[in-house]
Amino acid sequence: MASAPDINLTRAARELGVELVQLQPTLELLDAGNTIPFITRYRKDVTGGLDEELIERIRDRIRQMRQLEERKQTILRSIGSQGKLTDELRRQIERADHVRRLEDLYLPYRPKKQTLATKALENGLGPLAAEITSADKAAADLDSRAAEFVNEDKGIHAAADAVLGAGHIIAEQYSERADLRQKARRVFRASGRLISSKVGDDGKKNDLYRDYLEYSEPLQRVPPHRVLAINRGERAGVLRVKVDADTESIQRDAMALLVAEDHPHRDFLAGCVRDSLSRLVYPSLEREARRELTDRAETHAVDVFARNLRKLLLQPPLPGRRVLAVDPGYKNGCKIAALDEFGNPLAHSVVFIVGKEERIAEARQKIVEMIRTHNLDVIAVGNGTACRETEQLLSEVISTELADANLAYTVVNEAGASVYSTSPIGREELPDCDATQRSAVSIGRRLQDPLSE
Repeated sequence: MASAPDINLTRAARELGVELVQLQPTLELLDAGNTIPFITRYRKDVTGGLDEELIERIRDRIRQMRQLEERKQTILRSIGSQGKLTDELRRQIERADHVRRLEDLYLPYRPKKQTLATKALENGLGPLAAEITSADKAAADLDSRAAEFVNEDKGIHAAADAVLGAGHIIAEQYSERADLRQKARRVFRASGRLISSKVGDDGKKNDLYRDYLEYSEPLQRVPPHRVLAINRGERAGVLRVKVDADTESIQRDAMALLVAEDHPHRDFLAGCVRDSLSRLVYPSLEREARRELTDRAETHAVDVFARNLRKLLLQPPLPGRRVLAVDPGYKNGCKIAALDEFGNPLAHSVVFIVGKEERIAEARQKIVEMIRTHNLDVIAVGNGTACRETEQLLSEVISTELADANLAYTVVNEAGASVYSTSPIGREELPDCDATQRSAVSIGRRLQDPLSE
């Protein structure tokens, strides 16, 4: 197995708030393949009594630092193989403390696909671009100098074509400046706004995303649920999404950084700056900002789901209660199942709660009959399609035909019941039931003992 890259353990210990004498042996135990529960319970004497949360933080932070160090070594090898690795660049790469800073430094040396700039370089316009940026006297008369690069075979038919190609080279060079990207990124995030607007006039689709058809909010204040909703609307072709920022401020900073006040070709280079920002830098920063928003939103969604699932599973069970389980539906009816105190199915049927009065009356009669026959004392209703209509019918039945019974109903989260009903486990547990019946049984069991089910 390849050895782990060397990292600054002193810095890691300081960040994590632990002593170096605790961090080193803990890391050795983790590297040896020991699990966090094992280290927490049986190696307290080695770790200095670190609890499982700190050990988990150590594992995650060390993993991040090692991945960053591995990426540094890969980048150093790549730039070195190109013969472009200077001592100053090496120091900047080795000092980089975030992957974003590291990738900014690597950007000018990253192997590229065919771009306007690479095409211009292939056509021999690199020297002209260098002369322009360095204010070389050879390019004092730009049009005359550019005319020397005219080459019909390479598609450079006039001096203007040569100047245009040199501009593309300069624009790409500007876009790859790590210092420019850092400045632009700060302004972009401080002033950026997430904006969405409607694509067309499809009323049905637009109604689903009506809150986002004309929406704008600062990047720093967009809540996670809105980010996910906007992303869904964009994927559905309903929303057009962009990130707007203070581009004028970014352009002023870029000009101050890249173009000297007394440069003889200042106007031309100003155009290169504008092209670089609008064509290369802004789209890159917009993708980056939206990717970070999405990552945070998805992480938050998983956390919320985990908390909700925990609450759901740790609901107290209903021991000794016989249940009527209802899996609601419109077209195919409601699947109902009677369960004994232990979750065993006693009977099942299908009833229809919408449609003709005769069918609804038949459904009421069937529900009453099943409840009285099997002495059921609670009803579990799945929260899927037709849940509200089913609730209404059950509440009427409980208050009329079953007014003399001590009966109640509750709504149960049916997420995953359909998957369970067609799974190998579902078939193994309920071999005598079909898929629709299994889903109803699962809904009832979730009420009786959520964690077990």
